[in-house]
Amino acid sequence: MQPLIRVTDLGKIYNRHRPDEMVALQDVNLEIGQGEVVALTGPSGSGKTTLLSLLGCMGRPTSGIISLRDHQVSKLPERFLARIRRESFGFVFQQYHLLRDVTVIENVMLPLYPTDMPFRQMKNYADQVLTRFGLEGMAAKKVKLLSGGEQQRVAIARALVGRPEIIIADEPTAHLDNRLAGELMDIFTLLRNEGKTLIIATHDPLVVNSGLVQRQIAMRFGQIEKDVTR
Repeated sequence: MQPLIRVTDLGKIYNRHRPDEMVALQDVNLEIGQGEVVALTGPSGSGKTTLLSLLGCMGRPTSGIISLRDHQVSKLPERFLARIRRESFGFVFQQYHLLRDVTVIENVMLPLYPTDMPFRQMKNYADQVLTRFGLEGMAAKKVKLLSGGEQQRVAIARALVGRPEIIIADEPTAHLDNRLAGELMDIFTLLRNEGKTLIIATHDPLVVNSGLVQRQIAMRFGQIEKDVTR
């Protein structure tokens, strides 16, 4: 079986050829299969967030190759990368990145606006995903009126509205208490059971040690230090 994502000799240098040049990644080789749940771990500055960004086609590597389903994506023009991000990936950010003065349903529909999808279908997709996460009664509420846990669910609904096959999550439990973090892990477990691929950058032992995670990739100094499948 071909890996869903393949990374070959990946490197990322910020501020190249300047006094403040920083090597964020070097010589990273990695394969991730369809339906895997992978935790990227390591101290701050180890390169996990940079790797997560490159895997999600949100940045370009300085060197090396990233392939999605055996098609190279790392050197594609931005207009093609934008389409790949929209169709293949759902993103859950540490800070949620929701528009606070906009309604819940409008936030969830945002990833669909650049498509040629009719508005009625966009709203139908958004309604379905809101119902799935028990948010249907909050569709018309502005995000700023929601609790932290509700905002996290809205962020996940937005990530899933385009029906992506890969979920990218950056420190998703960082601002949640244990109860809400547990609820989030339950949602991620449902997604895994549906065959979604999850790649999660985290410091949280609750995530790393959970039954959800099938593989831990520990990073240090921009390189993979350990890659353990459970």
